[in-house]
Amino acid sequence: MMNDKKVLFDPGYAPLVIDSIGQVGYTYYVFSAIPNPKLKKINFAHTLNKINNLLKINVAFYLGCMLWASYISKFDNYEIDGNKLLGEEAKEEEYTSEINFLIDLIENQLPRDCKYYQGKNYLSDEKYLPILKAYKEFLIINEGFVNCSKTNQIKLPSQIKPTNLELINENIQNALNEKNIEKLFESYELIFN
Repeated sequence: MMNDKKVLFDPGYAPLVIDSIGQVGYTYYVFSAIPNPKLKKINFAHTLNKINNLLKINVAFYLGCMLWASYISKFDNYEIDGNKLLGEEAKEEEYTSEINFLIDLIENQLPRDCKYYQGKNYLSDEKYLPILKAYKEFLIINEGFVNCSKTNQIKLPSQIKPTNLELINENIQNALNEKNIEKLFESYELIFN
């Protein structure tokens, strides 16, 4: 986690999400590519279930990133170890494209598709959009983290107001120990209040 004035860029989330991050868009693309509307209607419930499971993992990861940033922000001028983005070229449209897609999916595409294929309203978890919109701001104000080598260079989005940094860290460590990134949703109120 930290030593000798160093903190990790990733506290250990990567192994928990490696198979899920970015898969929401791919799953939706595969569904959208089905040419037959009747076949789409038959497959929609299964696709929606898969998308909802992937969304939960993706959004939990983005929440976890902001939780971790909130926690490590307490360490003044510590070196951030393991930031593979450091020194890359910052292109906002690239580092926000996945978040923009997820926001549009929840606000527009899934409600439209649910209404069309199932005759029902789509309701996502009420925490998803605030997390995604805050994470988008988080990416933008930190320019995709390409210049973040020290803890005092990380900026938190305006919506994030951390209240108990030690409990945030404890909850992160518990989620990592249990290998269950979805447990991070239990910490939502510790930064969104």
